[in-house]
Amino acid sequence: MRKLIMLAAGAAALSASPAFAQDTDDMLVTATVVDSCTVTASPMAFGTLTTLGTANIDSSASIALACTPDAAYDVSLDLGLNAGAGTQRELVNGADTTQRIPYDVYQDAARTASWGTGTGNTVAGTATGGVATLTAYGRIPASASAVTAGSYSDSVTVTVTF
Repeated sequence: MRKLIMLAAGAAALSASPAFAQDTDDMLVTATVVDSCTVTASPMAFGTLTTLGTANIDSSASIALACTPDAAYDVSLDLGLNAGAGTQRELVNGADTTQRIPYDVYQDAARTASWGTGTGNTVAGTATGGVATLTAYGRIPASASAVTAGSYSDSVTVTVTF
């Protein structure tokens, strides 16, 4: 039995793992979050019109902003591709570009505060971290002149500055 114990002890001594040296250090892990915003605008459709020049024709569109929390933003709308004299937005007939329908875009449902690109006519805010939905209120004024039948359109660029 003694031989068996000696043999087992010898085998254990030969199979023991060698001791390794060891060192440690800390790995710094970082991230930088910067203010960020994305904007998505839905179409503003005035629908099918039969007459112009008798009453205001109203419509609206949604503008969705997804920004980092606490990001200060400012949303502006340009005059569109078909801006007429000075600052007038216009829908243009695709078949006859001389046929135009004036329209405006506002910040409020009462349609008293124009929405544009200059000081005082943009929409500013501070993001909460979720999606903020703004509404753009459109109006073809009652003073619009009669035009020929056709498909009228414009494209307004929505810009968010943050």
